Amino acid sequence: MTALSKGTVEALFRWMTERFEKRLPNTSYGVHDAETAAQAGGMTLEELERCFYQAIVDDYQRGFDTLRQQRRHVLWEQAVAASGVPQYLGSPDDLKLLLMKAVNRKTPHHGYRVQNGNRLSFQGRWYVCPGLLSRLRGREFDLYYDRRDVGVLYIFVGGEYVGEAYCPQLMGGRVSEWEARAMRKRDENEASIAREQGLPVRARIQDEARAARRRRSTEIRQVEQARQWDRQRPDIHPALVSERLAEVQAEITQAVTLADPVPDAEPDRLVRILPVRTMREE
Repeated sequence: MTALSKGTVEALFRWMTERFEKRLPNTSYGVHDAETAAQAGGMTLEELERCFYQAIVDDYQRGFDTLRQQRRHVLWEQAVAASGVPQYLGSPDDLKLLLMKAVNRKTPHHGYRVQNGNRLSFQGRWYVCPGLLSRLRGREFDLYYDRRDVGVLYIFVGGEYVGEAYCPQLMGGRVSEWEARAMRKRDENEASIAREQGLPVRARIQDEARAARRRRSTEIRQVEQARQWDRQRPDIHPALVSERLAEVQAEITQAVTLADPVPDAEPDRLVRILPVRTMREE
């Protein structure tokens, strides 16, 4: 990049940050919260784009360029008269893909990779394309996407376009990057609220399980202690007493048979049904 073109780019960015950004309608300059600034501005992407084009034509191009000592629109007219306006002669679809690019902000020096089998993680959501992502497992690739619709990602390997990956959660409608970020934030808040509400329930379940485990351990310990004492019973009593206790236990454990039911002599007798009180009334 030559010094002249570098100075032009720096002047354009300086104009963007110092003049255009501060002069937007309803701009909350000095607020560093994106959500608060968006609510204060109340502008859509289309309105911002229209204001940007108008500012370039009516403000930036009319300004005086101290580096080249001339107004910018005069320099533009001279450049057009000398060399004409360059036109892109390629396919419109190729131009769209060239203007879209995603950079891995966590590891900028690394590309994207296939994760969890044949799925791709991007901005907290899974994207699938089984036939393509399965072949790209273990390889790095670049992602291109349009901020106005993040439901589709365009995959480039070595600078060549190879296919797309689709997000099942966002299928059926257009979702912009800002809308997807707001949806993800709302889902995280809802999940946090659900976790907080579930803490008492999980604590109660754990306490009940712990109490049941202690109760079960106590029962097992009591049964084992009783079994040990039963085995030691011959050592506790004399032989005559042990035989008598065994005979009494055999009589007690015999099966008891109930007599056959006999119907009442008066089947039409009035039967009084007693009311049953609930536990709360008691």
